[in-house]
Amino acid sequence: MKMRRFVFRYALITGLIAALWALAGCSKKEAFEKPPIPVKIQTVTAALPTTGLKYSATLAPREQVDLAFKVGGYVEEILRLPGPDGTFRDVQKGDQVEKSTVLAQVRDTDYQAKLNQANSSLEESKASLGQAIREFERAERLLEAQSLAKSEFDKAKEKLDVARARVSGAESQVEQAKIALQDTVLRSPLDALVVNRLVERGTYVAPGTRAFLLQDLSSVKAVFGVPDHLLKRVRPGESLTITVEALHNKEFQGIITAVSPSADPRSRVFEVEVTVSNPGIELKDGMIATVTLAGIGQEDTAPMVPLHAVMRPPSDPQGYMVFVLEKRDDNYVARGRKVAIGRVFGNKVVIVHGLVPGEQIVTTGATMLSDGRVVNVIP
Repeated sequence: MKMRRFVFRYALITGLIAALWALAGCSKKEAFEKPPIPVKIQTVTAALPTTGLKYSATLAPREQVDLAFKVGGYVEEILRLPGPDGTFRDVQKGDQVEKSTVLAQVRDTDYQAKLNQANSSLEESKASLGQAIREFERAERLLEAQSLAKSEFDKAKEKLDVARARVSGAESQVEQAKIALQDTVLRSPLDALVVNRLVERGTYVAPGTRAFLLQDLSSVKAVFGVPDHLLKRVRPGESLTITVEALHNKEFQGIITAVSPSADPRSRVFEVEVTVSNPGIELKDGMIATVTLAGIGQEDTAPMVPLHAVMRPPSDPQGYMVFVLEKRDDNYVARGRKVAIGRVFGNKVVIVHGLVPGEQIVTTGATMLSDGRVVNVIP
């Protein structure tokens, strides 16, 4: 009986072990057979741009001025202009003003009083100076006649110097009072468009209070960035064409007026400024334009691929690789291939070595791939 129980237990344990091995084998098999990864592909071409490279540019005014009051006071006057309905109203954003136009004025009675006071002080100082001059001339004659002590003559000369200094100080106070009185009037420093008005009639403003934002839009600046290898293509004085989609793709001719000597620390591109004449004020601050760099010639018939298709290989953090599509039986697999890259054109990069035109590479889903992985190509 004991022998039968031992045999039964042995057979049971052996069966359980065999079943566990079978389950483990199935698990390994299932883990190995991973589902294909969906990817998008693209056929490698050798076409370089022939119509020029396009860059997005932001339009900025030729000049922008923040006008602020230099003196404080109650706003007494604001420029009045006819509105769209012909009725006069205070100047508003969008109005065009000419150079030297009075935009606003604070109450000047206090400053006029200070000027009158300064003028009175000046007159008193001048009267004192006249008396000091006469006393000095008299002392000078007495000294020559040896009828006056040298110490008394020195006192007369010192009194004259003090009187002259007081007159000079009074004249400075008069000038300062005149400037303060002039600063009660806020004038436009240029022919400009009113972008914003920040004050109202009757409100009190402190010195330094911003009142108007003006822009000179007689010409605008189209600002965009280029990589270092294109710097030789953009030189100050050369002409460039910009296109504004908001104006039905209308083209404007501009001239390169500035090229930044250093690259932006984050984007690593060099800022280029193109000045475009804008007599009709069609172009506005903040508009987006497209700048075309024509004449970017053919270099080699090297293949070009999208930038997002290029990755860093795990074995070489300093290198580059792409996943090339290969057919295996009835499946497609992705093969990692190291490549050498060249110049960047827009959102594409030249492949100097490692690819030939006609091959198919993975453009979407490459970050989830490993070498030899089965993929499912999405149309």
